[in-house]
Amino acid sequence: MATSTKKRRQSHLNAGSQTSNSAASMFSGGQTDQLGVDGRFVEGSILRITMKNFLTYDYSVLYPGPNLNMIVGANGTGKSSIVCAICLGLAGKTAILGRGDKVIGLYVKRGCSKGFIEIELFKTGGNLVINREIHVENNQSLWMLNGRHCNQKSVEEEVKALHIQVNNLCQFLPQEKVGEFAKMSKIELLEATEKSVGPPEMYEYHCELKNFRNKERELENVVKEKASFLEKAKQRNERNKHDVNRYYEKKRHLDVIELLEKKKPWVEYETTRKEFEGAKKERDNAKKQLSALKQAQAPMLGKIQLIDNQLKPTEAQIKAKTIAIKEASLKCKQKQEQLDRKHKEIEDIKQTQRLKQMEEEDHQKRISNTRRTIDDLKAELAKVGDQPDVTPRINAVNVELRNIREERAKIEGEKADLRREKDNLHAEKLSDMNNMMNAKEQKLQRRHRDTHTALHWLRQNRQLFGGNVHEPMMLVINVRDHRFAKFVENHISFHDLRAFVFQRKDDMEKFMIEVRDKMNLKVNSISAPEESCSRRQPSRNIERFGFFTYLREMFDAPDEVMSYLCHQYKVHDVPVGNDQTKAMIKTVIEEPYLRVLYTTEERYTLKRSHYSNKISTSNSAVHPSQYLTITVDAEEKRLLEQQMKACEVKLREIDERIKTLQAEAATLDRRDNELLAEKKHLSEVKGKKRQLEQKISTKQDRQVCLEQFQTSTDRLCFTPTFIHICPAVVSTIVTPVFHGVFLQQKCSRLEQRKVQLTEQCKGLLKRAMAICKMKPDDIIPLNITSLCTFYGILSLSCGPVTAVDLPDTLDEIDAMLNEERSRAECFTGLSENVVDEYNRREQEIKHLEKELEDKSNALNAYRQNISEAKERWLNPLKQLVEQINDKFSDFFRSMQCAGEVDLHSENEEEYDKYGIRIRVKFHSSTQLHELTAYHQSGGERSVSTMLYLMALQELNRCPFRVVDEINQGMDPVNERRVFDIVVRTACKETTSQYFFITPKLLQNLQYADEMTVLCVHNGSQMLPPNQWDEKAFIRRCIQRKARA
Repeated sequence: MATSTKKRRQSHLNAGSQTSNSAASMFSGGQTDQLGVDGRFVEGSILRITMKNFLTYDYSVLYPGPNLNMIVGANGTGKSSIVCAICLGLAGKTAILGRGDKVIGLYVKRGCSKGFIEIELFKTGGNLVINREIHVENNQSLWMLNGRHCNQKSVEEEVKALHIQVNNLCQFLPQEKVGEFAKMSKIELLEATEKSVGPPEMYEYHCELKNFRNKERELENVVKEKASFLEKAKQRNERNKHDVNRYYEKKRHLDVIELLEKKKPWVEYETTRKEFEGAKKERDNAKKQLSALKQAQAPMLGKIQLIDNQLKPTEAQIKAKTIAIKEASLKCKQKQEQLDRKHKEIEDIKQTQRLKQMEEEDHQKRISNTRRTIDDLKAELAKVGDQPDVTPRINAVNVELRNIREERAKIEGEKADLRREKDNLHAEKLSDMNNMMNAKEQKLQRRHRDTHTALHWLRQNRQLFGGNVHEPMMLVINVRDHRFAKFVENHISFHDLRAFVFQRKDDMEKFMIEVRDKMNLKVNSISAPEESCSRRQPSRNIERFGFFTYLREMFDAPDEVMSYLCHQYKVHDVPVGNDQTKAMIKTVIEEPYLRVLYTTEERYTLKRSHYSNKISTSNSAVHPSQYLTITVDAEEKRLLEQQMKACEVKLREIDERIKTLQAEAATLDRRDNELLAEKKHLSEVKGKKRQLEQKISTKQDRQVCLEQFQTSTDRLCFTPTFIHICPAVVSTIVTPVFHGVFLQQKCSRLEQRKVQLTEQCKGLLKRAMAICKMKPDDIIPLNITSLCTFYGILSLSCGPVTAVDLPDTLDEIDAMLNEERSRAECFTGLSENVVDEYNRREQEIKHLEKELEDKSNALNAYRQNISEAKERWLNPLKQLVEQINDKFSDFFRSMQCAGEVDLHSENEEEYDKYGIRIRVKFHSSTQLHELTAYHQSGGERSVSTMLYLMALQELNRCPFRVVDEINQGMDPVNERRVFDIVVRTACKETTSQYFFITPKLLQNLQYADEMTVLCVHNGSQMLPPNQWDEKAFIRRCIQRKARA
C-alpha cells in the first residue's frame, strides 16, 4: 500500500519516524482534485497510479506530486513494483525492466488469474486514463483509453504524443538497468539524449543525416567504382591502342599491295602498248624507205634486167661450179668430222686410263690400311684374351643388385606405412572440435561483428601481452551437457559472454586502447580478480530440495574465467534443481542463504527485507540456449589429449625410425650405384672381345675381296692420222646483195611483231580490267596517272596513298610489292576483333564518362543536402551539449570533483559515429577518464549517472523521469551531495516530474516543500487505501510523542 503527502505536512512526523523505519506507517493525503489544484503539472505528468493484483500489491493507489517524488521503503516492499507498473501501464516492453522478457503474466500476483494497472496522465483539455488488464492464462493484455477499449498501438501513439519514452534510459532507469547506463556507448547515449531533451525534430534530423550519409556513401562507392572501371577501360584501350595502330599499319600495307597489284597490269599494258606504238612507227618508216628505194632503183632495175640477161650463161657455169664446190666441201666436212670423232675417242680413252690408275692407287691404300687394322685388332684381341672370364662376376653383381633393390623397396614401403600412420594419428575428433569452435565463432560473428574482428586481432598479436588473455567467454566456456547450456547462458549476461578476460589489468588497458580507441570497435573486456575465486565452496548442502548440482559444475572454463564468474555471478553457490524442486518451491524459498536458484524451466530470484525479514520472490522463464549448445565431452576431451600425448611420443619414434631408414636407403643407393658401375665395366670388357673378333673377321673378308679384284689396263697405242686437206680455193665474184630484199624481209618481221604485240595488249587489258573490277562498258583511263582519280584515294591510318605515289615501272612495282608484303607479314596475330573491341570500348568509355558525370552531380546535390541538414542538426546539438556540460560540470564542482560532457566524433562526416562522451574525475591526483562500465567503481558510476540525469532535468522536454535505487553503491558523503543536488534541481518550478526510488535515506538531509514523499510498507496488517485516515494517524502520532 502506498499513499502520498507534501513535505510540509510530514516534516514534523519524519523526525519521529526515523528511529522506526520498519514500522508499517504511511502518510496518506493527496487526492486527484488536490493535485489538480496545484496546477504545476506539465503535459504528460502522472497524476495517479492504481494497481490491483500486481506483483506484491493486492490493491493500491498512488498520487505523485508535480516535482520530486521520493518513494521510500524497505527492500521487498514493492518500490520497484511501482516502476514496473509505470513501464507496463504506458505500453513499455518487459525487456526494459530486465524481468521475465515477453512473459507478461509473471507480473500478476501469484495465485491470481489477472492483474490490473491504471495510470492517469495530465493533459490539457482533459486527462488521459490508460487501463491495462493482464491475463495469466493466455499471456495477453486488454487495453482501454478513457474507458474505451483499444489496442496497444493506440496507447503507444498517445504516449508518444506526450513525449513519454519508457525505453529511454535517460528518462526511465529501472533498478535492473542502472548498470546498463554506464555500459551505453557514446552513440547510444547521444540518441537517448536527443530523444529525451532535444527538440522533437533533432532526432529526426539526425536520422535524416545518417540516411543521407549512407546514400552519399553509396553514391561515393558508385562513383569510385565507375571511375575505377572507367580508368581500367581507358588503360585497356591504351594498351590495345598499339595493336590497333599496328592493325591499321598492316592494313595500309595491304591496301598498298592491292593498289600495286591493280596497277601492275596497267603498267604492263602501257609498256606493251608503247612497244607496239614503237614497232608500228618503225614499220611505217621502213615502208617509206622501201617505197623511196623502189622509186630510186627503178632506172637501175632496167639495167639490172639487161645485165641479168647477159649473165645467164655465166650464171649457169657458176651454178655448175658451185655445185662441184659444194660436193667437195661436203666430202671435206665429212672427213673432218671423222677426224674429230677419233680425237674425241682418244681423249676419252686417256681420261679413262687416268681414272683407272687413280682407282688402283686408292685400292692399294685400302688394302694396306685393312692389313694394318687387322694387325692392330689381333694385338688388342691378344691383350683381351689374357683376361679371365667376367661372366660369373656379372651374375654375382646382378644377384647383389636384386637384393639391394628388394631391401630398398622394403624400406620405402615401411617409410610409407610410417608416414600414413603419422598422418592418421591426427584424430577425426580434433577436427570435430575445430568445427565446433568454428560454429561458435560464426555465431559470434553474426551477433557481434566487432568482437569477432577484435578476436582475430588478438590471435595475431597475442605476443603483446604479459599475462593470460582469454578469448570471449562464449568460446572458452564448454558446457558438459548441452541440456545445461540454457542455465549457464541465462545466468551470464551476453555482454560478459562476449567479453575478453585478462589476467592483468595493464594488458586489458593495452587491449582496449588498440581495439576500442584505435580500431573504433565496440568490445567488452574483463579483468579477473587478483585472488582466484574458482575454488570457492558452496554455502551448504542442498540435496534435500531436489537440487542435483551447482551452476559451476555444469561447465568447464579457464581458471581466470571461472574465477571471475564465481566472483561476479556466484556460480559456485547457485543451485540447479529439477521438478521436485519446483514442487517444493514454497519450502525452498524459505532457506535464508538462497539468492538465486533454477528449476527445470524457471529462474527464481529471492530478496529478503532488512526490516521485516520478509522474502520477496520473482521468477522468470529460462530461455533456450543460443550460443553454448555446442559442447565437447570433457572426459572424451581428456582421453583424446592423453592419446595425443602418446601419439606425439610415437610420432617422435616414427621420425627417428624414418631418419634411420633414410640413412640406410642412402647407403643402399650408394652401393647400388657402385655395383651398377662395376656391372657396366664388366659388360663392356665382355662385349669388347666379341666385337674385336667380329671386326677382325670382317676386315679379313674385305682384304680377300680386294686382293682378288684385279684390273687389267690395256695399253692403247694410238697412231695419229693427220689428214691434210688442201681444198681448192674457188674464188667467185658474187653479185652484190640487193638492199631492197633486206628491207622487205625486215618489214615482214615487223608485221609479225605487230600482230604479237596486239594480241599481248588485248590479253593484258582484259587482265587489268578483271583485277580492277571494271565492266566491259567502263571507260578506260587515257593514261596510268588518271588511276588515282578513277579509283579515288585510299585513306589509311598512316596517311593517304594514291596511284600517283606508286612507281611507274614493272621492276619498281615488283620491288615495292615484295617490300610491302614483307612488311605486312611482320604484323602477325592481328585481327579486326581488336579494332572492333577498341571501338566498342571507346563507346563504353563515353557512356561511362556520361554516367560518372551524372553520378557526380547527384553526389554533389546530396552533399549540398547534407550540408543544409547538418546546419539544422549540429548547431542546436552543440548548444544542447554545451548546456548539459555546464550543468554537469557545476554539479561535479559542487562535489569537489570534476566532470565534463562533450560531443565526440572521430570523423565529422560520419554522422552515425557521433556520440556524447562523459568524462569524470573523483580524485585530484588523477586525470579525467571516460565513464565506462569497467574503469570507475560502482559508486562512481552511480554518481556520474545521477548527475548526468540531473543535468538533463531542467532541459528535459519529457513529462517525468524515473530513477530506481541508483544510490545503492554510493558512500554516505557522495549520497548526501547527490541528494542535495537532486532536491535543488528537481524542485524548481521549471522542471518536470521526477521519481526517486530508494530503500534508505541518510539522517539530517535537506528537504524542500515541493517534494512529495511516498512511503511504501508491506504486511498482512496493512489497511486498504480507502480505509486510511491520515488525520487520525497524525493525531495518534502526536499523542504518542506527548506521552513519551
